Amino acid sequence: MILRSRLVLIAISAAFILLLLLALLHAPPDGRERGDFSQFVGRFHPLVVHLPIALLLLVPLLECFGLVRRWSHLRESAGFVLALASISAFIAVFLGWLLAWSGAYEGKLVTNHMWGGFSLAVAIFLCCFLRLWNIRVYRIALVATLALLAWTSDKGGKLTHGESFMTRYMPTGLRSLLHIPAAPNKIQAALKTPAPALTNASVTVSPSATFYAARVAPIFDQKCTGCHNVEKKKGKLRLDTFENVMRGGKDGIVVKPGDLGHSELFRRINLSPEEKDFMPTDGKPPLTAPEIKVIELWIASGATNTLPEIEVHGTPPLPKPAIPALPLAKDYRPQLKAISSLEQELGVRLVPRSQNPNDGLILRTVSAPERCDDKTLARLKSIGDLIVDAELARTKITDEGLKILSTFPNIRSIDLAHTNVTSKGVPLLARLNHLETLNLTATPVDDTGVAVLRHKPSLKHLYLFETKCTVQFAAESNKTRPNLSR
Repeated sequence: MILRSRLVLIAISAAFILLLLLALLHAPPDGRERGDFSQFVGRFHPLVVHLPIALLLLVPLLECFGLVRRWSHLRESAGFVLALASISAFIAVFLGWLLAWSGAYEGKLVTNHMWGGFSLAVAIFLCCFLRLWNIRVYRIALVATLALLAWTSDKGGKLTHGESFMTRYMPTGLRSLLHIPAAPNKIQAALKTPAPALTNASVTVSPSATFYAARVAPIFDQKCTGCHNVEKKKGKLRLDTFENVMRGGKDGIVVKPGDLGHSELFRRINLSPEEKDFMPTDGKPPLTAPEIKVIELWIASGATNTLPEIEVHGTPPLPKPAIPALPLAKDYRPQLKAISSLEQELGVRLVPRSQNPNDGLILRTVSAPERCDDKTLARLKSIGDLIVDAELARTKITDEGLKILSTFPNIRSIDLAHTNVTSKGVPLLARLNHLETLNLTATPVDDTGVAVLRHKPSLKHLYLFETKCTVQFAAESNKTRPNLSR
């Protein structure tokens, strides 16, 4: 009777697996959007998918603790938990396929995640029966299944949070061990076409000085490429390069140069979040009013990737307090060629602070912080007087780099969060006469490191969250300067 029941269960399970396999093979995600009900059901996938993961991770714990005599009864429940993991895994795969097939998803990453989930469900199913027939083979299969779970989960994380979700902040040593290349600068990669020369100058405009590179591409990168990239092309639309933006998707051209009324992308970002065609979808943060205005100006001005940023008027300011022209600042335009060369060599971005060429440059490293170290700052010393804002969070900057940074005379803001700078190097920054904001969050700095900064007249904001600075010191600092935070 028991054998017959098992055979019936195997037959039913095999039939379901075969039907699911046929669905995956004959109706793969193709970038087309289908019925609302199928999308509604498919959207339960993120809710259900965590159940088999939790159950599968529980199985080896039950098996291991069950080897101890006093807890041997735990092994009896491992088989039941494994069976639940198998059933819930197939349900999660079905819902995931339904979501991708009906929700206009496609791309290599989507396909890899889908087949990884199906393979994982089959592997769990096989573990259920191997556990009954051959315990040694079962243990090997369980370890392999856990490895497959890690791979499939990684693909799912990249689908949801971006390609570099697991590797963006990976330590350099681990990155080298796993042979994972440094994350590319997406904004620079998006600009394959060099900008033309200025009509009144003999140098070439740096790609980062074009309106598309400086203002439009960062918006696409932050708000849109999570669903529209080379690995995940929702609606057959990619927004990770200028060429792909202009190519459009399954519904045709989404940007019509000079014509806002017939630019589908502009229409969708202006819809109400409750409407079906609103972008971005899936509860992701919508574009802000200034960001929408930037897209509007770009399309209205011809939607090119060559128009210099300084020629677009009415652009909303960047979300930072305006920095007035510094007494020692100078026009950066005569050094555009050198600036562009340093950007390409060092993998950083040097962005004009405003349309006023005397307002200086912002040093940005957020797209690839692991590329920036003390040697990078040394190479930037030749244009140090042009840099007014240094965004160095999560970089490899140390106290040696602070020695160089302290010679950049016009710096107003420095972000050193999550770096290895210490109380030995931070006092060097007291030399900067125009320094207004300093972020030392999550650094090993203590009271002695910031003591010299407490009475610095220009410093308005000092952030000491997750540092070794004492509560008493922070309280004393706040009495004299209200924007010193811990």
